[in-house]
Amino acid sequence: MQKKEKTIRGVGKLYIQRSEQFQLKQVVSDFIENLIELSAKNAARHVSVIEYATFCYGELQMHSIIVPALANLTDCFILEYPIRRGKSDNSGRVDYYCVNEVGTAKEYNLFLELECGRQGIPNDKFRKRNIDLWDEVNRQLEDVAQEIRQYKDFYNKNVVRVCMEIITLYADNSRIDKIDSDTLLEALQISTNTLRCNGAASPNISVLWKFHPNIVDKAVDEYNPRRKFLGLLFLCRVMPPILPTRNL
Repeated sequence: MQKKEKTIRGVGKLYIQRSEQFQLKQVVSDFIENLIELSAKNAARHVSVIEYATFCYGELQMHSIIVPALANLTDCFILEYPIRRGKSDNSGRVDYYCVNEVGTAKEYNLFLELECGRQGIPNDKFRKRNIDLWDEVNRQLEDVAQEIRQYKDFYNKNVVRVCMEIITLYADNSRIDKIDSDTLLEALQISTNTLRCNGAASPNISVLWKFHPNIVDKAVDEYNPRRKFLGLLFLCRVMPPILPTRNL
């Protein structure tokens, strides 16, 4: 497993873990890492302006920091991309459809599906709700493969699917003094270990964003003033690519 750390001035620190290697894994993982870093910068700006961590409240709010990052990183993208899912051919939507590296040998189409949960820390158990969300986001993207293969003339470049579950880490004010970097890293390890042992596909790029102290101090939980937000986990699974028409 590859591990690295990155400090972003005024934003906090990213702890990045990567595993697995296959075609396009490095390219897509680099994209996801850049997406997380830009999203963190957007979130820090948001807190500095309004003093609320609104992005922590769920998937719909999380779009507010991710979409501007996508606009900077992709050649083009579509939100809520309509698609047919699974053997029953049900209609559905994927959160983000992106076209990346256009005009290069690395060009690929990206389907990115997002789920969001919460986790109180310190805690030695990953919430069942968060496990269920991980299973759901993986199932949703597994089901997309049928359309990609059915309309292979349209999806004529490598197609990569990425599951992303973002977990807000919080603690009661009375426990803040007991929370340090090790506690946050333990939350990351517990989450990845739990998902690995759960029998589902494991994350192969996981990032902990530890909030800068200024964000922790300034960001107010408008629904529960006794809590403080401390960071975000980005648990991601890059799936092996579905190859273009000539390789099917």
